[in-house]
Amino acid sequence: MNWRLKLALMNLAVVAALYYRWRLGAPVVPLVIAGVVMFLLVNVLVLLTRKKPVPSKYSK
Repeated sequence: MNWRLKLALMNLAVVAALYYRWRLGAPVVPLVIAGVVMFLLVNVLVLLTRKKPVPSKYSK
């Protein structure tokens, strides 16, 4: 799967979880703090785990 698609899906999952908690009546300040932490964590982990292209032995 493309790493950009994974990144978009993970960010949408974080948004959906935060929206769900907000609709249930969770306080806003902890949600904002949790949102910032989750977005940073998800984006850094997805970028770190993406596969780097392997150079061909014929490329210069």
